Amino acid sequence: MKERLQRHETVPAFTRNLLVREEIKWSAEFEVPVVGDDIVIRINGIGRARVVGYATYGGFLGVLTVPHDPPPWWIRQNGPPGPDNAALAFGAEIALLPAGGTS
Repeated sequence: MKERLQRHETVPAFTRNLLVREEIKWSAEFEVPVVGDDIVIRINGIGRARVVGYATYGGFLGVLTVPHDPPPWWIRQNGPPGPDNAALAFGAEIALLPAGGTS
């Protein structure tokens, strides 16, 4: 059976213990960002993004994000960024912005 992305309105219960199979896992040491926060998607040069929701996939919790200025390849592959076309990023793939909001 193929794994499906499951969207969540709020942050579901999770664990940081990545060895547990039965629970949803968050793969970062920091707290899950809240909707409206700006974060940095560190992988593939995607950069700064706004958190617009939450989803789980493969047993992991991720944040649904709208990249502010994604690379051209991202737009070609995914289409224009927006709330209806949000990118899923997991805790290990993101960083919080320092106080003051600059990356």
